[in-house]
Amino acid sequence: MKPIGCKKRKKRPLQLAAVLTALVWAVSMWPVTVKADYRYDSFGNAIPSQYAYMVETSYNGLQLGIGAFNAPTDLFVAPDDRIYMVDAGNDRIVILTEELEVERILDSFTLDGQQVSVKGITGIFVHTDGKLYMADKDNGRILVADENGSIEKVITRPESNILTDGSTTNTFLPAKILVDSRDTIYMISENSTQGAYMLSMDGEFLGYYGRNKVLLTWERLYEATLRRFASDEQREIMENFIPIAFSNFDIDRDGFIYTVTGYSEHPEQDEMIKKLNPLGNNIYTDGWMTFGDMPNKNGTFNTVFTDVAVDDYGFVFALDSYSGRIFFYDNMGCQQAIFGGRGNYLGTFTSPAAIDIVKGRVLVLDSAKNNITVFAPTYFGSLVREAFLLFNDGFYLESKTLFEEIVRMDSNYDWAYAGLGRACYEEGDWEMAKYYFERSDVATSWYSEVKEDMRNQKMKENFTAIFFGFIALFIMIAVIGKLCSAALAERHRHAATEDAR
Repeated sequence: MKPIGCKKRKKRPLQLAAVLTALVWAVSMWPVTVKADYRYDSFGNAIPSQYAYMVETSYNGLQLGIGAFNAPTDLFVAPDDRIYMVDAGNDRIVILTEELEVERILDSFTLDGQQVSVKGITGIFVHTDGKLYMADKDNGRILVADENGSIEKVITRPESNILTDGSTTNTFLPAKILVDSRDTIYMISENSTQGAYMLSMDGEFLGYYGRNKVLLTWERLYEATLRRFASDEQREIMENFIPIAFSNFDIDRDGFIYTVTGYSEHPEQDEMIKKLNPLGNNIYTDGWMTFGDMPNKNGTFNTVFTDVAVDDYGFVFALDSYSGRIFFYDNMGCQQAIFGGRGNYLGTFTSPAAIDIVKGRVLVLDSAKNNITVFAPTYFGSLVREAFLLFNDGFYLESKTLFEEIVRMDSNYDWAYAGLGRACYEEGDWEMAKYYFERSDVATSWYSEVKEDMRNQKMKENFTAIFFGFIALFIMIAVIGKLCSAALAERHRHAATEDAR
């Protein structure tokens, strides 16, 4: 007689298999979301990546012993590596050392013997001479002060025919500011869509700089045509074609200015990140450059760049306030890593407001968490930086071992294969160059180049055989032609003889 429950025990494996099958099916049907660290391949697919930067720590006002921060708006690392933070909600500027230790606090300035409040300042820049340039949006002015807090200059709205009264695109509300080596002041004004203001040290308006372009679409072309035949009332209800304003900018040691735009209908065409030369022309013009995240399943771009930082070597870090991610680009504008994210734990953000670099570490200011988060490069990230510094400067052979180590750690790294292919190409090993270029989706032009060189090389190696082969073929054709002609003539003679008979 079988024990009671024996049949039930036999059914358990079947029940367990059914549960596991249902679980696997549920997991497979669950929507998958991409999290950092990742990057995009040339087809716009998100692929896993090694961590290039890892969160190190974070600091808030209470930890620093100066009371909680309150809605800070800006962060700037001075040439001497001191860190200046605009703690807007507390009406103060906090100055920290490179190790994020409090050096001093500026809660007021002196102007003609009178105390001037910090209230209203939203942006700060520290020049190489140590002078502070502050964007005082609430009071519509720029303040220039020395290290001791004495205001040396106040710049208000300049007199200019270009800055017409009543124009919403020409308001003077300084939000962000920077100064180049020629002491030209660049200022982003809130609601201004004409680009950055250029001002002299005397406050003279020098013009606009680096204005974004309006993307021409068939719909806009159609509406522009309708405007020519529309009445004044109809024109008022039509959409105005105005460029999108900059959200922030930074300047590198060579004087190139990098701008970010918070919104774009087509970021792959609208240049959400631009590298501008002194003339205001964008250097990032390659068609394959796409900044920020790829569009979601509905075709919507969600990236909202709020700040950008450039280190001493030209590497670019763009801060996305929508996703809380930091997009890392090399000194040629190629995306190399994505890190950070949105959340409440260490290394994520709620309302990221500003970003800057100190001694290779990335600082991110969060205006909602009221803290500064510090990221440090990993071993992999340091490899990427060093390899691309050499590669983009033309030292292809010197970068080869670094790219080999990168590929060993991350076999999906397209740019590393491109670097290896280029190094092999310089060494004259075209077979290996072709192999690596085939593995890389970003080296199609180099792949075509090496194939053409290989064909040319084969032609050179076999030139003698080909040359004499053509001569032999020509002689053979000539001989055959003569033989055929002689045979044909003999046939005609034979036919004539037969006819004579």
